[in-house]
Amino acid sequence: MTKQHLWFYKNGSIVVEGNVVTGNISRNNSTPVGIYTLKFKQKDATLKGDGYSTHVNFWMPFNGGIGIHDANWRSDFGGKIYLIRGSHGCVNAPQYLASIIFNNIDVGTPVICFYE
Repeated sequence: MTKQHLWFYKNGSIVVEGNVVTGNISRNNSTPVGIYTLKFKQKDATLKGDGYSTHVNFWMPFNGGIGIHDANWRSDFGGKIYLIRGSHGCVNAPQYLASIIFNNIDVGTPVICFYE
């Protein structure tokens, strides 16, 4: 996740890729490393945690309350944002990226999270 970039493949071919923001390292909210599977997908979800309740258009959880979703409150993605202004652990994606993934991903699809 050091690259802060997501690549989505289906049937061995790249469907879409783009910059993302993962878990906030400085607050110990790192996105967990591992191999997971997509649990379900939901449109118009409300994500809740300590001190926040946020609407997202596309919610794709892969590890409990951690998943891929759009983050319309962000204007920038990628780079070093995750080191200080990262997420609560989720993979924040631009609207277009989350939408394309949502419309092409199937429940059970592997999700691989790693740092280089």
